[in-house]
Amino acid sequence: MLVNRRPYAGLLFVWVLGVVFDADAEPLRLSGTTDEGKYTVTLSPDGPNVPIGPLHRWVLELSTADGETFVPRQLGIYGGMPGHGHGLPSEPRVTRQLDAGRYLIDGVRFNMAGHWQLAIGVVGPEGADKIVFDFEVRPPPAGEVPTDGDWTAGDLALLRSLLLSAEPPVDPSNRFSGDPRAASVGAALFFDPRLSAGGDIACASCHKPALKFSDGLKLGVGSKELSRHTPGLLGVAHADWFYWDGRRDSLWAQAVTPLEAEGEMDNDRLAVVRRVLGNSYYAPAYLELTGHRVDVDGLPAHASPFGADEHRAAWSRLSEPERQKVDRAFSNIGKFIASFIETLQPGESRFDRFAKRVLAGEPEKAGEILNDDEIAGLKLFLDPAKTQCLRCHNGSMFTNHGFHNIGTAVDDAGNVDMGRVIGLSSAEYDPFNCRGHYSDIPAEECKELRFGGGAHEGMGAFKVPSLRNAALTAPYMHDGRFASLEQVVEYYRDPPEAEVTGHELPPLDLTDRESRQLVAFLATLNEVE
Repeated sequence: MLVNRRPYAGLLFVWVLGVVFDADAEPLRLSGTTDEGKYTVTLSPDGPNVPIGPLHRWVLELSTADGETFVPRQLGIYGGMPGHGHGLPSEPRVTRQLDAGRYLIDGVRFNMAGHWQLAIGVVGPEGADKIVFDFEVRPPPAGEVPTDGDWTAGDLALLRSLLLSAEPPVDPSNRFSGDPRAASVGAALFFDPRLSAGGDIACASCHKPALKFSDGLKLGVGSKELSRHTPGLLGVAHADWFYWDGRRDSLWAQAVTPLEAEGEMDNDRLAVVRRVLGNSYYAPAYLELTGHRVDVDGLPAHASPFGADEHRAAWSRLSEPERQKVDRAFSNIGKFIASFIETLQPGESRFDRFAKRVLAGEPEKAGEILNDDEIAGLKLFLDPAKTQCLRCHNGSMFTNHGFHNIGTAVDDAGNVDMGRVIGLSSAEYDPFNCRGHYSDIPAEECKELRFGGGAHEGMGAFKVPSLRNAALTAPYMHDGRFASLEQVVEYYRDPPEAEVTGHELPPLDLTDRESRQLVAFLATLNEVE
């Protein structure tokens, strides 16, 4: 029986996001004998490169010391980045046997360049044994790009990887994703306060266009003040998980949640469906997009599995087909809203214009875009020995979209927000998740949810926000505790004791001037006309 039971508690399985092995190099192949010499293990990626970000596959080959293949009773698959102390954001598993002694490991993910370890624990005919492989993940090659004395080939590769990506991805679980008609309806819904119980709160009440679709408040405010800060929405479609704790696995599953959440829009599921299907604009648009007319005549005015006692009681009295009919319409409303949110993309920044000039071999023109302090701040940002910013803030959105414990789970009053450990569980049980009845792809294609998790994505871990427009979207962190970027950098210079919160932050050894330069660079990520 092939399982993933973690028989070796001391092993880590780390992830690297956004890194690609040099395509011209020899294919990666890790091979060796387990610690006690019982087995020979070979591990290699299922393809020429190791991508950063996407889930991918590896091939595992096993044999005894005598060269005999066997079927292991247990396999433990782990990894880690010893210099950082966190594990994979995914939980890779053996999904099938390819042939004698060869197995496919699915759900592997990496997030950064550097030194990694992959560990395999084996229980076979000779008993239990393990092996830990060490290897380096390198940034993508710079290609045929001119360099000058200030920028190495590695720097140029990193600059290219950070350039703004033009097109948002399409969500396969949402059949309306990328449909401009659905986005138009979704935009109307996004700005419509009539979707709230009191008729006075819209999605746009907390996600204001003038504030880059954030709200500028320490904590979000719906019908009452909430417990977390409102994140901006520009570029959010590039993420795999939503909310600070990742409690939803798609934009459409996220979009329906505030509609009936207490303290946000306070409505109930059936009332939302009634208001949309009873509207002279929404009703024909719904019919055109879905091809189905939904009849809610004969159903109560209000019903929901959440909220007021009378609403939950009314929901329990509905038949299963009636509940599914309401849920289908409710999920479609969320999909329309999500189709609009997908179109909310950040614009080009001064950093992008600067990087394009540098990559074109035009350093003098680049120097006209950023000043000396801003360029110094960029170099600090790229320097793994000095700041390690790219550990979490990489890719075109300046985020790995992952979850990290940076010591902010406990506030000044001693209150604890458990973060991702609760969010992942919530996503698993959400009826609107990717594997649910209302998703538009088969459950087996929902790899994010299937391989979601990871040892480091638990207690006190929160989603890494994008740094694009960060200087315009204060305050910061999941609880809005920092009013300025200067305060954020100062926190990273002097984080709390790791023993108290279990966080993974090494303190930044920056001078006051370097701190100011780093903040100056972050301001260059604001979009410009």
